[in-house]
Amino acid sequence: MEWRTRLRTWAALAAGPALIAVGVALAAGPDADLTAFERAPYCATPPPADTSHCVTRLAMTVTRQSTYTTENPDPPDPPQFPPPQPPQQPPQPPMGPFHVILPTVARLRVVAASRTTHYKITVRTADGRYHDFEVEHDFYKVAEAGTTGSAEIWHGRVVRLRIGTHTDDEWPDWKLGIPVFIVLAGAVVFVVVVIRLLRRSLRMRRRRRVTRVHGYPYR
Repeated sequence: MEWRTRLRTWAALAAGPALIAVGVALAAGPDADLTAFERAPYCATPPPADTSHCVTRLAMTVTRQSTYTTENPDPPDPPQFPPPQPPQQPPQPPMGPFHVILPTVARLRVVAASRTTHYKITVRTADGRYHDFEVEHDFYKVAEAGTTGSAEIWHGRVVRLRIGTHTDDEWPDWKLGIPVFIVLAGAVVFVVVVIRLLRRSLRMRRRRRVTRVHGYPYR
């Protein structure tokens, strides 16, 4: 049984670095692709047949704006109001309408903080295609219907929008988010296993000391 326990421990210890290596390997592709995009020149006009090494720019027009909200899974705690005054003190004078308005405003702030607003736009590029994007609020404010700009295309996909000096990147977050999560999971597994090994080693040392003391009593 002892060798099986050791085998499971060493397997768990090796799982941490293995997960880290997998996460780094998965992140290498998207990170290299992003670096290549940032360094690539813009394609000539008209673009060449092979656009894998240059960024194509197409004129675009914003056709629609929309918003929607989602509930946060872990909303912030509501503010804690001061406890009532002790009975031995004289009663406080009424606060008038503010006695009701202030707690109500505080509750409304908590409700607003527990929701996230998402901003979406629809654009039509010069090739006649329509695209839907979720953008940042600052970009949404300048992307009104009828506004023109440009869409940057990398390997057949729109990866950046431009309107004047404002930009919004459209790289899929999951391509980098999943590898980062795997790396963090591997680090956590490795740390937890190391801590368990250290605790086990300390317990074994204590047991040996106790055994020696009881085995060789003082005379």
